[in-house]
Amino acid sequence: MEANIRGYKEEFKQGLKAGIPIFMGYFPISITFGLIAKSSGISGVLAVLISMLNFTGATQFIGVNMISQGMSLSNIILTTFMINARYLLMSFCMANKLKNSIGSKMKALLSFGVTDEVFVVSMTNENLNQSFVLGTELISYAGWSLGTLTGVVLASILPESITKSIGIAIYIMFIALLLPAMRGSLKVTLVAIIAMLISSIIYWVPILNKVIGNWRIIIAIILAALIGAKFMPKEEGEAYE
Repeated sequence: MEANIRGYKEEFKQGLKAGIPIFMGYFPISITFGLIAKSSGISGVLAVLISMLNFTGATQFIGVNMISQGMSLSNIILTTFMINARYLLMSFCMANKLKNSIGSKMKALLSFGVTDEVFVVSMTNENLNQSFVLGTELISYAGWSLGTLTGVVLASILPESITKSIGIAIYIMFIALLLPAMRGSLKVTLVAIIAMLISSIIYWVPILNKVIGNWRIIIAIILAALIGAKFMPKEEGEAYE
């Protein structure tokens, strides 16, 4: 029993160590989120709660933007679900690789902490176990939450002219996330362009804008994905970077 406890502690420490690079990557990005949330009129407490309860970077930035535009709660929830749907598959893969059977409560806890980076680190571990995953997720979560808190504090210290200009960072971040995928695949590039065109058409055509309104983003995502799946299907053995 004592040997098992020592083993769990050692695996947990290994998970913490493996998650340090993730912490270092999440911390500055979440500082930006805290600054943007405050500049968008969201309270500091709510901004920190969003990071602690949501823990999905891209969705949080989009959500703050949607909140600042006065979009409906149902729209925000549906958008969040669509963007985060990939974590369902990641959680299934990680659950299948865990060498020890775990209870439903622990599965729910571990699935909450799954992010793209945590998934990669976990899946490259040959002898994956819950203690390692828990350690990796805990330090990653701490980096994101503490970074948001730091951003909120900085927002109250920095001049308003600076915090207001931070909003442009959200667009720079999304461009930075999109460009590597576009460079790796012409199909991804075309789908992204199609989505932008659909969103622009809906926005600039008065009738469509009036009918669709704040559902523009969701409609653009669905239509672009359907067009891509129909006319640009992934070939066998093809991998998107």
